[in-house]
Amino acid sequence: MKRILISTDSYKGTLSSKEAGEIINSAFMREGFFDNLVLPLSDGGDGMTEAIREAAGGETVRAEVKGPLFEQVAAEYVRIGKTAVIESSQACGLVRVPENSRDVMNATTYGVGQLILHALSGGAENIILGLGGSATNDGGTGMACALGVKFYGDYPFIPVGRSLENIKRIDMSGLDPRVKRANIIACCDVDNPFFGKNGAAYVFATQKGASKEEVRRLDKGLSHLASLITNVDLKNLPGSGAAGGLGGGIAAFLGGNLKRGFDVISSLVCLEDKIRQFDMVITGEGKTDFQTLSGKLPAGVAAVCKKYSKKCILISGCIEGDISPLFERGISLAYAAAEEVPQKTPDKTEAADALYRTALRAAKEIKADC
Repeated sequence: MKRILISTDSYKGTLSSKEAGEIINSAFMREGFFDNLVLPLSDGGDGMTEAIREAAGGETVRAEVKGPLFEQVAAEYVRIGKTAVIESSQACGLVRVPENSRDVMNATTYGVGQLILHALSGGAENIILGLGGSATNDGGTGMACALGVKFYGDYPFIPVGRSLENIKRIDMSGLDPRVKRANIIACCDVDNPFFGKNGAAYVFATQKGASKEEVRRLDKGLSHLASLITNVDLKNLPGSGAAGGLGGGIAAFLGGNLKRGFDVISSLVCLEDKIRQFDMVITGEGKTDFQTLSGKLPAGVAAVCKKYSKKCILISGCIEGDISPLFERGISLAYAAAEEVPQKTPDKTEAADALYRTALRAAKEIKADC
């Protein structure tokens, strides 16, 4: 019987990477596939810290920080030696805001800056930041404020999406000096620019609760912010639009490097070496669509499988639109737990049951071909 590596992303809002992997594994074991390994993965979005902790070890560190709507929240990150792995969604994640309370115009990344500060105070010299799943569109200004950057309009203030267009001056002199000494890498799961029709606001703000008029205003604010920044060309920097412009903020205010999240994390967990040891790989995510091709985890896993001539099976929560390019990237078969894209996020039990049934169907079909 084939040896199977199961490495999925989290199924946003419902199942963690580990939970999804264990569900798929149980379905395949029921059909007689026993030589399997569940390797939780992430491309920088929800579940990144858990995936790295499971695969590479490390100490969990907890901190109290500001949430997306300035509320106090309990967050955590992983420390591996002098490296801190921080998931921005722990502070400003969309999962922290009920659907009927989403308010991207007034959401902040301030808590992300607090987590960075906490890690630096704990001796971190390397910061790896995951940028997926944010509730924000403040261009990273909130994060910058927490680390000592000051923004001025008619008076000093902490900008949010609504007030980006009111910024007149930025003072970087108060930036915590430890930031300048640290090696900061931002893991992007998308390659969208800071602003414009393919930028942070137009592509992602609607799912964070913005109306069409608010999307236009948010984009205008990001464009204005970019015009005040001279050290980085945010208009043309791939990934700067990740997490509502947080990617661009990390580059502009912290001097951080933006990298494809999948590349950083797969290197940390030695993914290529593991894929070589197995006959087949199963990957997946909550929703597979055109964005998957822009740096999302399943596309990355498929490319490695193609490199080593390994069969790659996609099992996602749902599939939207034409994903035929994924088959060119290395996907062999694709399954969706839901026939249509759900109008609202299913609860955990429903998502788990649907994923199990779909994985069981895939296991039966693959077994029949063995």
